[in-house]
Formats: sequence, C-alpha cells, structure tokens
Amino acid sequence: MSNRIYLLTEGVHDVAFLAKLLKLSLGLEHVSKEAGLDPVWKRILPTKWPHDGSLRPAVPAPIFYRAPSSGTTVAVVNSQGISELARKLETHRKALALDGVNLDAVGVVLDADSQETPQQRFTRMADSIAANGYPRPAVMGGVAGQPRTGVFVLPGGGLPGTLEDLLLECAAVAYPKLRTHSEQFVDGLDRAAPEFMSGELKDLSAPAGRHKAVVAAMSAILKPGRPVQATIEDNRWIASSTVVLPRIAALVEFLSALTTAPHATTTPLPPIDLTGP
Repeated sequence: MSNRIYLLTEGVHDVAFLAKLLKLSLGLEHVSKEAGLDPVWKRILPTKWPHDGSLRPAVPAPIFYRAPSSGTTVAVVNSQGISELARKLETHRKALALDGVNLDAVGVVLDADSQETPQQRFTRMADSIAANGYPRPAVMGGVAGQPRTGVFVLPGGGLPGTLEDLLLECAAVAYPKLRTHSEQFVDGLDRAAPEFMSGELKDLSAPAGRHKAVVAAMSAILKPGRPVQATIEDNRWIASSTVVLPRIAALVEFLSALTTAPHATTTPLPPIDLTGP
C-alpha cells in the first residue's frame, strides 16, 4: 500500500538535515535514480531551465526517500525561503492533482528566527495547509488528521531560533573542541574594524547571525571549500550520539508520526523535555 509523504522546508541546509534524520533514525533510503522513483512524484520535478524565470545555475529539485520494507515514499522539498513555503505547497498540490494523486501526509518544517514568533509562524503555515484543502494542524509539532498534517517550528518547544541552534547542540556532542574554537573565532572578530564597510556585517548582526557564522566556521574545517549542507550530509552532526538529544528527538518523533515509519533503532529514546533551551 502506498504511503506518500510531502515534506516542505525552507532551504538546502534544512533539506540536508531532515534527509539525514530520515535515513539514520527512520531507516529510509535515498532514491538516487529516476528508475527507482514513484512515478507520481514526477509531476513536481523541474522540467525546464530557466526555472521560474530565474537564471540561477542550479535548478531546485526535491529529493526523495523510500522505506525499503513498505510503500512509503517521501518528497523533501526546498521552498527556497520562508516567504515561498505557501506558494510552493499550492503549486505542487495543483500539479499532483492533475493525476488525481492523494497525499497521505503533508508536513512543514520551518524556522522562527526574527520577524514572527514561533506561534505566529505556525499559525500562518497551518492556515496555508488548510487553504490547500488539507486538515489544519491544531498543535505546533503535532501530527494528526487524514491525510496527516503537521508543522514543526525549529528549533522546537515553541522557542525562537533556527536550524543552527540544533546543529550547535549536536556539535557540542560530536565536535566539542571544534565548536569552541569556531565560537572563539567568531566572537573574537573586531566588528568595528575600519576594513568593514557599512552594511557588510548586517547578516552577522541578525538574530541568528552568530550561530550561522559558527556553523559555517566549523563547516570550513570539516569540508573546506564546500557548502554547509555537504558537512551535514557527510559528517557526524546527526549520529547515534546526537539523535537522542531532546530537541532532535522531538523532530524525529514528528517525522516518524508524519511518515508512520518506525525508529530504525530499538534503543529507547529518553523522555523529551521541550521546555528547556
């Protein structure tokens, strides 16, 4: 029996992080060849360049995972920014409807880093899910309805933040010395130095700027010359020692409920406390 899951997120780093969790924690396999792809997903594959009128060299495409022992397939979709989440969902919903495809679950994972509170982000996305004809998620981080729907706001627990909050929690376990050195490098920067022109450190000064800079510094050591998503994919940010961290475990539980895929490990997870930092 087919079990088709649509998982929407903001950017390439989020896609890499979620993909690693699907693989390591839930035992799903990456679909790397078109021959292995469930044909229903072909409707949401890019078919031309320029894509959406943009001359960017890379065309954003979903990545796909499947459970080897069941009919579950997951499309992990990069919306290319929080402002595009609702539009991407509507576009893909209409494309799939051309073939009469009924999704079994629709999930969204997004950040809450600046302009809106986590609850506001959740409410706006839950409304968009309902506007597309799916059951409206009632609780942040919960999964319910038929088809199943849910919205998880990173880093979890109703607290503001981004994916980098979770990456740094993982780094404290997997790469504690590298994290410390990277923090010292970022925090030791003289932001008032005359070499910096006005506005050049704007991104660093943003609410999530420091954490993003620390993660990027770590990535520069682990994967010199490669983008951050490469180190998320290849290094030990997500590992058996980090998936048991409370906020990572909460996200795994969300993905498990959304996909109905059981945990790949038989080791019980510790109780999840979402109230802490």
